[in-house]
Formats: sequence, structure tokens, C-alpha cells
Amino acid sequence: MNTPEVNKRSILGLGRHVPTLSYAIQNVLMSIASMIAATLSLIFTMSIVLPLSTARVILPHSLFRRDIPGGRGKVVLIVGASRGIGFNVLKQYADEPDTVIIAASRSIDSLRKAVIELGDTRAMIQCSELDLTTSKKQLAENIRSLDKQYGPVTHLYEVSGISNHLKDGAQWGLHATEDMINVNVSGTVASVLTMYELMKERQYGKICIVGSVAGLYGPANMISYASTKSFINTFSSSLRVLAAPCGIEVVTVQPGFIDTRMTRQMRGQNSTVPGAEFASAERMAAHMKEAVEGGGIGVVSWPIRQSVMMYALKSINPICDEVGRWASMKMGMAGKKIT
Repeated sequence: MNTPEVNKRSILGLGRHVPTLSYAIQNVLMSIASMIAATLSLIFTMSIVLPLSTARVILPHSLFRRDIPGGRGKVVLIVGASRGIGFNVLKQYADEPDTVIIAASRSIDSLRKAVIELGDTRAMIQCSELDLTTSKKQLAENIRSLDKQYGPVTHLYEVSGISNHLKDGAQWGLHATEDMINVNVSGTVASVLTMYELMKERQYGKICIVGSVAGLYGPANMISYASTKSFINTFSSSLRVLAAPCGIEVVTVQPGFIDTRMTRQMRGQNSTVPGAEFASAERMAAHMKEAVEGGGIGVVSWPIRQSVMMYALKSINPICDEVGRWASMKMGMAGKKIT
């Protein structure tokens, strides 16, 4: 086949992607509606929410504190505690007296090694093997068993998440996507809802679930990972509303670029994001604990500059959304690999 014929077909194929007039008008209307909604949101936040938040700074902290029923100490279950953000959450509670930490991970040997290297702690740390890829019935039974043995659990941090970035040879496709759904969605939801039901009976609990800013907006080649994290962002934000009348507080965490094993692998696969943009996992864990213990924070997004940009990109219309995903993929933000 000659080159002119190939070029002709490429041009004709590209032409099919030019939006129709009706679709373009629809996108214009979507952008106008987004501007109106954003303006109303800004007015409401500044005129009502901001004054209430200011009053909270002035009033005694005791008005906003809620003690654990029965005067019991904290029992903190951390799912995904062997490394990265999860292990740094463990370190946040390690020196608190009258606290039990249930450190759970699929990598039990790595977890035990990390806890041993941590040295003496004021909190009591119990290591447990918990595999989110097992049957969801078995996973629920395992969590209830941990609650019965060490609990009642007062805090749940669900930090687990996987990506095929973690293995250089793992290619994207149905199998890789199934693995991410099984851990990032099904396993996370099963563990959270199991603990949620237990906490509902006690009318007390704190749940912290890690999603990602990638679930707000991301390059097209983050297709499966970003989709699973988008589910978690929506799931946990909605659960916060449903759980509030039951005395349960839910916090959604949407990390930006955090320096973890996963993002180090991504950088090794030609990500063009500057190294300075990758923030400390320890600082991320500190922000999470502050939100969980202090209350009044529904979504922890950090670094703030990255989350602000991603929330802004949520408001663009579908045409610009598509262009942006293509452009960020071509710029290599998530590396060359499809995940």
C-alpha cells in the first residue's frame, strides 16, 4: 500500500473525531452550567461554611470532641500496613498509650520485619495476615475475627491498593484490570462495609479510605487504576453521608503524587512528573490522622496544589476532558505503561 493512500485514510479517520455541531453546543452548555454551579458553590462556602469554620477555631475544642464509648482506648485496624502510606499511618499511632494497632497486610513477613525494625512502642501492635484477593465472604469473616480478638475496632484505615506499575513485566489487559478491581474495589468495599456494620451496632467508629486524585482526573493510559480509584472516591464520599446519623465518621483520602513503591516504579517507567512533585508518605499519613482525629474534614487531598488542579479539571466538558487525557498521556505523566 502506497504512502499517500495511508495518509489519506489517516486524515479521513481523524476527521471522524471532529465533534458534530450539536455535540459542540451541548459541551458549551455543560461548561456554562459548570461555571454557574462553581459560582454558587463558592458563594455558599464563603458565606456559610467559612464563618462556621472560623467559629470552630474560636470555640473550645471540647465542643467538637467525641470520646470513645465506655472510656475504652483506641483499637486501630490498618489494612495495607506493611509499607508506604499504611506503614506511616501505623507510625502515627505507635507512641500512643492505651492504643492497640492491628497491622494487617497480605505481605505478613514484610509487615513483621517492618514492625520489628520500628523498635519499642507505647502502643500494642498486633500483626495479622489479611488478603483482599480472597473470597469476600472469607475476608468479612477474617475482619470480624480480628474485631472479636483485639477489638472492638474504633478506627479503620483502608489503605490497600495495587497497580501493574508494581511489576515491570505486567502488561495491561483484562487480567491486570481484574486484579485491580479485586483489590482496589471489591476487597476495599468488603473490608469497609464489614467494619461499617460492626460500628453501626456500637454507634461509634472512624473509617478512613484511600482513593486517589487519579480518580478525579488522569492520563488515558491510567485507565484501569484511575477507574478503580474513581469508584472508591465516590463510594467513600457517599458513605460519609450515610454513616453520619449512625455516629460513624468517614474520611476520603485522595493522595496526589506521593513517594511510595508504586510511584517509584512509575518513575522508573519513564514518568515525566518532576521528582520534586512526589511528596512524603509520612506527611500524607500525618494529614490523614489529623482529619480522622479532629473531625470536620471529609476529603484529605494532599499535596494541595495537585488536588486543586485535579478538582478544577473535573469541571471541564467531555470534549476538553478527552483532549486533556490524550495530552497528559502523550506528555508521559504516568509513564509509558498502560495501567
